[in-house]
Amino acid sequence: MRRRRFLRHGVIAGVTVSIAGCNTKTGTPDGESDTSTPGADETPEDTATSAEQTPSEGEQQPSEDSEPAARYFFEDETGALGHLADDEVPQNYDHSITNSATESEYREMQRNDRQYPEGLEDGQLTMTVDEMISRAEEIYNNPEENIDTLGYEDLNFAEEDDEIVFTRALIKASQEAGVASSGLANIVVANIAEDAVDQIQPGFTDFKLSTLPATEPIAPGRQGHSGGVRENDFNQSFGNSGFRHMAALLQYEKDGETELKYAEQTNSVNVNTFRRVIRDPEFSLYRSSLEQDTVDNARDSEPGDEGTMFPEHYVTALDYTKARELESSDDNILGFGENKSGTLLAVGDEIDAVLMQLVDDMGVTGYNNNEDLDLESARPDWGGTVVSDEFGESLEGYITSPTNKERQYLENIGRGLFQIRNQVGMNASIALTGTLEDPEILPTDQETVNAVRQDQAYDQVRKRVLA
Repeated sequence: MRRRRFLRHGVIAGVTVSIAGCNTKTGTPDGESDTSTPGADETPEDTATSAEQTPSEGEQQPSEDSEPAARYFFEDETGALGHLADDEVPQNYDHSITNSATESEYREMQRNDRQYPEGLEDGQLTMTVDEMISRAEEIYNNPEENIDTLGYEDLNFAEEDDEIVFTRALIKASQEAGVASSGLANIVVANIAEDAVDQIQPGFTDFKLSTLPATEPIAPGRQGHSGGVRENDFNQSFGNSGFRHMAALLQYEKDGETELKYAEQTNSVNVNTFRRVIRDPEFSLYRSSLEQDTVDNARDSEPGDEGTMFPEHYVTALDYTKARELESSDDNILGFGENKSGTLLAVGDEIDAVLMQLVDDMGVTGYNNNEDLDLESARPDWGGTVVSDEFGESLEGYITSPTNKERQYLENIGRGLFQIRNQVGMNASIALTGTLEDPEILPTDQETVNAVRQDQAYDQVRKRVLA
């Protein structure tokens, strides 16, 4: 039995129940079928009864005469959407999405992202993509000779996971090619990573390096947003850059378990204000508590050391609780406003970007620098994606305690969002609620998205969208 089969029967019969219950991962990271079914000893009727007793987000229990709740149904022709797929899709339904892309095609979407930095080979870069990959292989095979650890002598490449050393090698090669900013590093490093693995064949699988929008301290007057300006111990003023700092999310499998790291893409060892270039999220300044006045941005801080930066200047799109608190600040610390299409921007839009770049770093449009586009004006004004507290907290739980199953769930959801944008349009407004295991993607309108954001009503997303 695949995902929520009892609900499909309810829809066909014109009966709607709360969405919860049976989930099965039908696509593993290796693209093989997983026939195990959680709760396989339960009947559809048992599951439906259980679901009816626990309506999500405080919604009213629908009557048997209710119409099907508006949501996206996913017809999955290849099995590549895994648990997001529906067993039965209503006929002539306005919000059905058909996935015909195979697992290998999704992998190719990652590998061919090298087209993006190829447009810079005769401009900002001094190496071609193939030259950077060849150089990364040399560095990876002998990091001690190729990566300067002066001041970082405690780094022991032999004790690090190969995937981390490989990422360092990619970063170092891009540095040598002229990359010096996080924006350019994101265009290069995150976009060539999977192709580099494919070419070098380092002996590991399930490696993924993808874009992670984040914020960093920024001096007022520099290009970009400077919200929440404060002064440090040296009379220097810093604000929050907004989600303009392009960090990376590194995911891989080691000894049968998922490993997840935050990574900076501008330097292989020296991270300046970020302590470590590659680290567990819980040791990152991005997750520093807002209850602190300052945080020590030294690489090796001692208890009692006086900090020189501020916790509100660091957060990623995946640090849900902290990001929401910053979003709700009267000081507009994160710099959210309104785009040209009237979308009030919020944390949910950054989460949407993370999920879709798990699928393709070049995005749905697939534009690249070879087309000689002004990327700022070429980027479409997307409809907003409003994310509920329930989903955001589930996502944050994966970041702090990743599992193989939830990693695949996360990618399935990213693929679903990707297909919605591809088939419905870039201006579609979307609500994302439920959990990683039991997600619900709802069509909505921009007026509702804006109203939820205006009221900070993220605990009422489903109720408001379906009202």
